[in-house]
Amino acid sequence: MAECLLVLIATDIYWNSAWQKLRSPQFHSGLYLAQWVHTYSQVKDRLPYRRQYAVPAPVRRYAGNLTDRDIYLWRMVAATVIAAEIALPPALLIAETAPYAVAAGIGIHAAFTCLKPRQLITFSGLTAAIHLAFAP
Repeated sequence: MAECLLVLIATDIYWNSAWQKLRSPQFHSGLYLAQWVHTYSQVKDRLPYRRQYAVPAPVRRYAGNLTDRDIYLWRMVAATVIAAEIALPPALLIAETAPYAVAAGIGIHAAFTCLKPRQLITFSGLTAAIHLAFAP
């Protein structure tokens, strides 16, 4: 019963997030993520809490510009995030897919925390805890 309630909470969080991302042309086009990484690459050394951010140098170097290729790459990342947010809650309930859903959910939230640690640390920590409840 507790697992069902956790899945309901996760479903609400993930599906609402996916819905907002689907409704945002800038996000699902990849432009938001491309602009965010590009801007971060330009100002990272001037940020007051710069040590808290962990966008890897290869990401900044190979996907930190605003070229058509970069925007396409971030569009694929955005589509993957949206698809994962839709698929993760039901996958937690299926014994065969639960370990993969747990790993994917924790990985996604680790990446989110690297992008915006001050804003997302509590949210990502709580959501990762929901996933750990389904760990075998």
